[in-house]
Amino acid sequence: GITTQATISLVENQNRVPNADVLLAILDRLNLDMSEFVSGDFLTQKAKELLGKVVLQMKHEALQEFAEFEKALSQNAPTIQAYYILKAEEASYHHDDFSKVVHYADLAVDKKTPSLGDFYLFYAYRQMATNYFLQGDMEAAKEKFMLASELEPDLLTANDLEFHVALQARQRYVDFLIKRGDLDKAAAILNDALTALHKRVDLFWVPDLSELLAKVEAQRGNAAEAKRQLHYARVAAYLSNRQTAEKRLAELD
Repeated sequence: GITTQATISLVENQNRVPNADVLLAILDRLNLDMSEFVSGDFLTQKAKELLGKVVLQMKHEALQEFAEFEKALSQNAPTIQAYYILKAEEASYHHDDFSKVVHYADLAVDKKTPSLGDFYLFYAYRQMATNYFLQGDMEAAKEKFMLASELEPDLLTANDLEFHVALQARQRYVDFLIKRGDLDKAAAILNDALTALHKRVDLFWVPDLSELLAKVEAQRGNAAEAKRQLHYARVAAYLSNRQTAEKRLAELD
């Protein structure tokens, strides 16, 4: 009742790997949990793969794949933090109760939760900070943004996942600082990020961060610098083939 006899035979003879739905159905029929079937190393790799898809590539369809491994990840100590982070992402993506996002992110940073490393703690704090900010709780947002900043990976030595998430976090933090009127700090954070992008020869984030810096400089009364940053943003969008952004920025430049 799960699949064809021919497929079962292929699996039994190690000539085919069943897809997730079939595998889960077989394990359920055999009264086995995923965590009893696959190794902890596999689950850790799968957790990081899912985090990469959702966090870096913003492929939210990966949340459906997460659902297939959710139970196993939640029962395997080394992957419990990834499980909480992904549950927070799932709640945020589906616009569930904001408190659910904070709840899972808070569990991800709990001292009782085995950590996958500082980067994942950083990400969970950023999740909480962003959600507090969106809900208008500025003091709680400030506290979590500060905790995230203390754990931010070094922009010059970070891998691609860490680097892009750190820049996304800075963008959210700058939005918060603009709302609070702390424009000097916002400008400093953006300039530092743009310097790191220049040193890494990475244009992807330059249009977004330069445009945001132009907004900050305009509010600081630095019209010439605001104009210069808009031009940088447009050129970077053109060079990185971000056509939609380039077209929009061309109207502002």
